[in-house]
Amino acid sequence: MDFFDKTSKVVKEIGNVTKEQTELANLKIQKAAIEKKLESQYAEIGKRYVAYVADSFRTEQFDVSDVLEAINPDLEKMADLTEQISQKDLQVRQHSIEKDRKKAFDLLENEKRKLDRARDMDVITAEEYAEKLEKAQKKYDNFEILKKIQMQYEMDIITKEEYEEKVRNVLQ
Repeated sequence: MDFFDKTSKVVKEIGNVTKEQTELANLKIQKAAIEKKLESQYAEIGKRYVAYVADSFRTEQFDVSDVLEAINPDLEKMADLTEQISQKDLQVRQHSIEKDRKKAFDLLENEKRKLDRARDMDVITAEEYAEKLEKAQKKYDNFEILKKIQMQYEMDIITKEEYEEKVRNVLQ
């Protein structure tokens, strides 16, 4: 039964991430559609300006207030979508970090069980047990720092050697 519980939990987590990512993608699609619509209206303003400048005998002022009035709702919607995208992106990132933190905790728990079993079977000494458990606990305790180091490496900000050195320094 434990296997089925774990499987359904993983499927539920994947569903949540997929839902959040789908919502984020939909917001970005809506924003792109509005940007496309605004481009044509900006082009209309440009065309009118070129015609205005080309006709040097005009006495009336350059007026595009009708176009500006028409695009105002789109600009407001764009600002709203930008805010929603920012919030949803943050939510997706936070969910990902929580998932990674949970995974790190599960790794710590698995390592502890393995060490407990090895100690109980006299495969390792109490000192070895304490040392290995402390190292595993330190890895979990420094999750945030290690996550940032990993992101630096994945973004090619640091080299593999720098990554390994930083991780070693944190875990010492």
